[in-house]
Order: sequence, then structure tokens, then C-alpha cells
Amino acid sequence: MSELSARIAKAQHIGDRPRQEDAVAFHVAEGGEPTLAVLSDGMGGHADGDLASRIITGEVFGELYLAAARPKAFARSSGIIFDAALNAANQRLKESIEESLISKETGGTLICTSVHNGELRWLSVGDSMLYLFREGQLRLLNDIHSLGAQLDRMAAADELPAEDAKDHPDRNCLTSAVTGGPIPKVDCPEQALALEAGDIILLASDGIEALKQRRLEKLIAQLWEAGADVAAGVIEAIKTTGAEDQDNTSVIAIEISGPEESPAPEVAPHTSPLASYWPRWGRDRGARA
Repeated sequence: MSELSARIAKAQHIGDRPRQEDAVAFHVAEGGEPTLAVLSDGMGGHADGDLASRIITGEVFGELYLAAARPKAFARSSGIIFDAALNAANQRLKESIEESLISKETGGTLICTSVHNGELRWLSVGDSMLYLFREGQLRLLNDIHSLGAQLDRMAAADELPAEDAKDHPDRNCLTSAVTGGPIPKVDCPEQALALEAGDIILLASDGIEALKQRRLEKLIAQLWEAGADVAAGVIEAIKTTGAEDQDNTSVIAIEISGPEESPAPEVAPHTSPLASYWPRWGRDRGARA
């Protein structure tokens, strides 16, 4: 049994959008259960992106929360559980579209994670980001399902000029999303990632790209060393960038501590495990595919 402990906090910024279309939820471990976090970014440029992200987050969080009551089974079958949660969310989105409750053009991204016995497991769809901050360096863990990521890989392999990749007008188009239909790409590694004391896991919507990676690394290191709220600190920094047409941004920060530190976990202000998935929503990310 790992002696590592986790502390979670979340923060959001509406940016220059009329609505908050990100939705987040988390559950802090109790009695040996996994610590859970879920983030969905509604597809901007389409109607009802805010509603889609609520549906995705609520369904996935509900499925994971129920499964987490049996932590040993969760650890053995996390991939199956994540996949079932994704399918439940996709089916509920499909039903909502068929019942004309939301637009048929809508959908969203998904990142869901579990931290249990010193290991991180995840499933992701779309271009929301899962980072590991360790020893001063920020590492992107999940696959990014966007045309931009595909173009950047082509440029790195000298298959496309770097400027063409950077300036491509369809960079923001998703190559996979939760839409109530087929999901082309899902990132859910079979192997868990071993965690260490001092690690910070970040789940973030793509509005976080207003901060360059090096600045983000320095900022997280400063916040961690000061014992400050990492999620809130990142959001405050984004607010000060003055970025043009700033997107919605949501951040969930999971801080991993050793037995000597053992911080008391932060919890949502309500006792209901589902209460934290009804935050403020909104956001517009432009044309999506």
C-alpha cells in the first residue's frame, strides 16, 4: 500500500467567452478508494457545448465514483471501468441529441484520472491536456487528438514545413471527441504511471496554452514551494497575460505528497459527491471537426 497522499484543487476562468463551457468534477480518496478527477471542454462554435460538457462530466464521474467503492476491483480493471464510463457518457449524449434536448452538432473533450496506491491511470479523448510536473519539468502525458498535434508531428518528421504546420487554418479541429457517435481515438494506456512525492498532475482545457511551457513550469514550481494553490495560481497568471480572444480555461491540480507531509485533502464545499460537477460553464473554441 502506497503511503503517498493526494490533495486536489480546481479553478476556472471564463476568458473572453460569453459562457463557461468547461465542466469539472473530483473526489478525494477516503478509506483506500481512488482519488478521481474529470474534465470536459464543450465544443465551442457549436450550440450547447456547455450542456454537452455537463453531460459528459456527470456521466463519467458518476460511473467512476460508483466503481471506486470497490478499490481492488477498480485497480484490476481500471481500463474496462474507464471505457464503460466513456460509453455511458457517449450514450447519454446520443439520447439527449435524439430527444432534441441538445444540438446534434455538439460534443466535448474528456480527461478522467484515478490516483490509487501511488499510481496514475487515465483516459482521454480530444485536445484537453494531462500534464505531470516533476522536478521542475512539465511533461504532457496524454495523446492530443487535434489536427494541430498531427501537423506538429508531421513537421517534426520533416514531412511538412514548420511554418505551414504552425499557420494551418484548421489547427484547432479535433480529430476525436465525445459526440454521441463513433469515437475515432481514445487514449487509455494499459500501464499505470508510478507517482512520486512532489509530483503535480494537471488536467487542463486548452485555454491553458495562453501560458508558454517554460513560464508554466516556473510558475508551478514557485506555487508548490510556497505551499500555494496551484490551480488558482495558474488561472490568475492566465488572467494577467492579456491574451487576445482568451478561451475558457479550467485546471484541476492533484498534488502528491509523501508520508511526512501528508496534507489534509481539499474537498468540495458540498457533501454530495456529485456537487462538484456543477460548476460554472462556458466557452467557445472556434470551428471544430
